[in-house]
Amino acid sequence: KANVRVIAGSARGIPLSPVKGITTRPISDRIKGSLFNILAGVIPESRVIDMYAGTGAIGIEALSQGAKSCIFIESDSTAIAVIKKNLEATRLHDNARVLKYDVFEITPYLEKNNIAIDLIFASPPYPLIEKSLYRDKLLTLFFSLCSKYILQPDGLIMLQHRKTDFERVPEGFCLELFDTRIYGDTQLSFFKNTIKQEHSL
Repeated sequence: KANVRVIAGSARGIPLSPVKGITTRPISDRIKGSLFNILAGVIPESRVIDMYAGTGAIGIEALSQGAKSCIFIESDSTAIAVIKKNLEATRLHDNARVLKYDVFEITPYLEKNNIAIDLIFASPPYPLIEKSLYRDKLLTLFFSLCSKYILQPDGLIMLQHRKTDFERVPEGFCLELFDTRIYGDTQLSFFKNTIKQEHSL
């Protein structure tokens, strides 16, 4: 297996420790490179959440390339320790917060701490996201983050999944699927929050 490294920015070339024994899906350098090219105009000074963070590779890449802050959300203790180790290795820990949470339980924490986010990366385990119930639950979570103004108006969500069907986002839903990219069996779906701030109505 190829070692995962930071591909650009302040921590470029620094190798990241893997998570042993759990089924994280490390994103390949090729896909990560494409992803960050697509988001090049968005990353600098953005406030980011890396959900299902695994090794923290995506959030760390965002910080390395100029994101203002990143919250890493991961439910596995082993992975949490690895994220912290990788943040130390890349010297990006000052702008990071690592939280041991199930992603579906994170909203109250974000609300209580008045956290505003510009960009969410979500890479759930593929077998989960293939279940329509889980997909619906995830879309409901995204909807809640939009409607509570945690994800800012025009904020983006990048969802990594197998080539499953996310075309059918429910009518009246606050997320617009505006781009998809396919690399082998991996699809990146990009959603934009279309809810406007209340005072601008």
